[in-house]
Amino acid sequence: MIEIPGPIPIRIHPLFWALCALIGWMYSASLAGMFIWIGIIFVSVLIHEFGHALTAVLFQQKARIQLVVLGGLTSYEGPKLKYWQQFFIVLNGPLFGFLLFLLATYVLTLPLSPLWHAIFKSTQVANLFWTIVNLLPVMPLDGGQLLRIILEAFFGLRGFRASLFLGALLSILLSFYFFIVQAFLIGAIFFLFAFQSFDSWRRSRLATTGDREDENRKLFIQAEEALQLGKRDEAKKLFEEVKSKAKGGVLAAAAAQYLAQLLSAEGKHQEAYELLLSIEKHLASDSKCLLHQLAAEMGNDKLVARLSTECYQIAPSREMALINARSFARLKQARLAGGWLQTAWQFGGLNLETLLKEEYFVALKGVREFEEFIEKLK
Repeated sequence: MIEIPGPIPIRIHPLFWALCALIGWMYSASLAGMFIWIGIIFVSVLIHEFGHALTAVLFQQKARIQLVVLGGLTSYEGPKLKYWQQFFIVLNGPLFGFLLFLLATYVLTLPLSPLWHAIFKSTQVANLFWTIVNLLPVMPLDGGQLLRIILEAFFGLRGFRASLFLGALLSILLSFYFFIVQAFLIGAIFFLFAFQSFDSWRRSRLATTGDREDENRKLFIQAEEALQLGKRDEAKKLFEEVKSKAKGGVLAAAAAQYLAQLLSAEGKHQEAYELLLSIEKHLASDSKCLLHQLAAEMGNDKLVARLSTECYQIAPSREMALINARSFARLKQARLAGGWLQTAWQFGGLNLETLLKEEYFVALKGVREFEEFIEKLK
């Protein structure tokens, strides 16, 4: 990892060089040509990102640039920006790339050696191509960001969702086109864009306006950082604030899950259970398993049964199988109770004789579907 400090710090990931080398080799098939292309791509991407970064600084933001495997990424933080300011920050990346194209076009009118003519010709073509492609209304390209800003400014969260859906649709069409013309690398990249946009669109259906607020996202990050540093009380307070401000969106659900984990660790199982139950449809895998465990403690056997298979697939254990067996036994579902008991027994270390004396298993004694499983364990 190369880091260049300064007013606009730059970080260059090793995979950035690897991708540049791959592209250079594909277009030149020579070692010298590969290094020339590495230089062209590096300068072009850096100038493009400076277009974003310098405009962000103009709007009193603190900007930083990263060169990563698929190109460049400019991030910034500072006072909340209006939509028109966000628009110009995004637009000036492609604009700087187009200016580099114009510069290369002018230099090509001057007397040059064959080598320098080839270098500036490649710079000209690369920047014109990338400027056009980058303005396509596809996330995460700048054109997709511009479309998002415009639609979100006029239609709010609905506009944000629409930009993701339109971007996914165009990406998949472009991917198919590039595959047909055998431009497989570009086709694969657009296929990846299509998948990312569709996945973001799918998840955005659960989002609220509060999820789009920078302040809420920053609070959530602060809460996670506090939790990582062991500041549990501070993290709990921040997560509660996010949950309140995000108003039922994705951030609120994520904050609630963190809160439930903290409450459970404090022994406040009833509070944790009620919190997770209220957002059951939005739970991540680990939170579902926690809800499964808490539901067993609270005697909600129907919920345990509903989560039984999914949670066991996430974190298989003897204890989880026993929880499932007991809940199905209490629900008088003999076959499933016996099946889960058999699953628990396969982990070893189980005292079957003692276990079968528990009242909910005693109640199934003599039931053929249950006894068939028990006989296999003896």
